[in-house]
Amino acid sequence: MKVAESKPFRFKQFEVMQSRSAMKVGTDGVLLAAWAMVSDSPRILDAGSGTGVIALICAQRNHAAQIEAIEIDSGSAQDARENFAASPWSNRLRLHEGDFLRIARGEKFDLIISNPPYFSDSLRAINPSRSAARHDDSLPAPAFMLKSSQLLARHGRIAVIFPKTQLERWSREAARFDFYPERICHVFTLPTRDSSRVMVEFSHLHPAEPKMESILIEKSPGLWSEAYKDLMRYYFIKH
Repeated sequence: MKVAESKPFRFKQFEVMQSRSAMKVGTDGVLLAAWAMVSDSPRILDAGSGTGVIALICAQRNHAAQIEAIEIDSGSAQDARENFAASPWSNRLRLHEGDFLRIARGEKFDLIISNPPYFSDSLRAINPSRSAARHDDSLPAPAFMLKSSQLLARHGRIAVIFPKTQLERWSREAARFDFYPERICHVFTLPTRDSSRVMVEFSHLHPAEPKMESILIEKSPGLWSEAYKDLMRYYFIKH
């Protein structure tokens, strides 16, 4: 097991070391980074960066963006820092080890992107670092939205992914700070199942209705959908 974990997760244009990370590379983070609108965001902040995979994909997609990432878990931060340094975009990626909620206010960001912890009342993982990465004790929705409101430029956006059951809760907390869903994408793992995740972009625009989207990951077990393969074609080697 230790030998397998020491091997990098290879993408088409970069690699991700993750042996010390609390949470390994997963579909949620890659999907969010591929879906979010990053082309018009000169300054991007990846909140709760983990291995750094979201920031790396953002750097691949936007060749002009300066991207900062913050990660509270020491092992994950070490992996992310090394992954940034080894990437083709090391001069545009910066890793901070620390608490997103304690970032001092300064120059504003155009996009805050995050695969946040979202479990509130589920069983805890035995590994404390993994448990912290999955549960929202340290980064609850109200605190996340408050800090984002302080760090974002007025035209800025927030891009997040979480279980569909959390949509109402996050939308309610966002509205307290004048953020509203601009795009919502339901993620279906199989056509026979209801959507399990939603990706949401919040902004101050407050449209009458958000743009509704959906993506199907697998047409049948082990068979990727065309839409998913199209979205992932620049990143996953096997897609």
